[in-house]
Amino acid sequence: MQPRNLERASSELVKVCHLSYERGYICGTEGNFSLRLDDSTLLTTPAGTCKGLLSPSDLVLTNLDGIALDLPQNKGKRPSTELKMHLIAYRLRADVMAVAHAHPTTAVAFSVADKSLNRCVLPEAILTLGHIATAPYATPSTDEVPESIAAHVQHTDTILLSHHGALTFGGDIFQAFYRLETLEHHAKTLLVAHMLGGEKTLSRSQVESLFAVCNIYGMTPPRNSAELIETGTK
Repeated sequence: MQPRNLERASSELVKVCHLSYERGYICGTEGNFSLRLDDSTLLTTPAGTCKGLLSPSDLVLTNLDGIALDLPQNKGKRPSTELKMHLIAYRLRADVMAVAHAHPTTAVAFSVADKSLNRCVLPEAILTLGHIATAPYATPSTDEVPESIAAHVQHTDTILLSHHGALTFGGDIFQAFYRLETLEHHAKTLLVAHMLGGEKTLSRSQVESLFAVCNIYGMTPPRNSAELIETGTK
């Protein structure tokens, strides 16, 4: 792969961190974000820091095992213990170039209430997210978390972590963020629809037609689109 420019990559990663904090997808020192710089190096957020206050100099460079590189700019910094779940995505999928992990309130509330987000109601969410996997609850920062998502990584770009948060993948850090943003928007829309008496989903034929013309938007059908049609139009 072509190595990323460190200065530009740092600026983009910090921008996404700030946006996530400002929009309430994380609070306090929650969340972690990363991207691939090259075949052997990741750029990621440091542990125990408010992502809304980060600057490019705060970021950490690691190898693909999540170990901080022995570099002057890494002195006194360590990556998040939750980087483990990013690493499994990078190992299993060469197309994943960035990972976002946050705690979007409405989307997470659906997992707490054991309610599915796989409802075909918004064309943009259908095309952007596809089938949303839900991983069983796992103790944060332990090996339970990557183990809980391993079965889902190759089949979706959006994973809801039960009673915890969300994990989204992208070809760059902005695409990973847009999936996170779309997930929360989709969850909020479903919540309001429930309050108004329940959502009315698009039909199977309507969703199939949407996938058939998604190239108009420069998109391809998402991973596991068939499963979304099966579960989300009933």
